[in-house]
Parts: sequence; structure tokens; C-alpha cells
Amino acid sequence: MSNGAVLVLIGFLALATFLLVRAGELKVWQVLLIGVLAIYLDRIGWTDPIVYIVTWAVQGLTHTT
Repeated sequence: MSNGAVLVLIGFLALATFLLVRAGELKVWQVLLIGVLAIYLDRIGWTDPIVYIVTWAVQGLTHTT
């Protein structure tokens, strides 16, 4: 996945998280716990399949190689 696509995806997820917290759907402490969980999952290598699935989906939707 290109750096531009990664930045767009990160921006979209950050905006969605911000809007959910602002709307009261998520609390700030929940977002922080999810972030900490993501960091630990990344450190043990469990995020690799998720990254591959997201990359495959984005490439399929944008028809890039």
C-alpha cells in the first residue's frame, strides 16, 4: 500500500474516532485502551494478518497493484 493511501486511511480512522468520542459513543478512556491494545498486538506480530487484509481490500476497491 502506498504511503498516500496509508495517510488517507489513518486520517479517516482518526476522524471517525474523534467524531465517535465527540458524539458520546466512545469515551476517551476506551479509545486509549484500544490504542494500548493495538500497540501490544503490533509488538507481538498479531497485526500482520490484519494489515494484509486491509491492504488487499483497499487495493481491491481502488484497483491498484
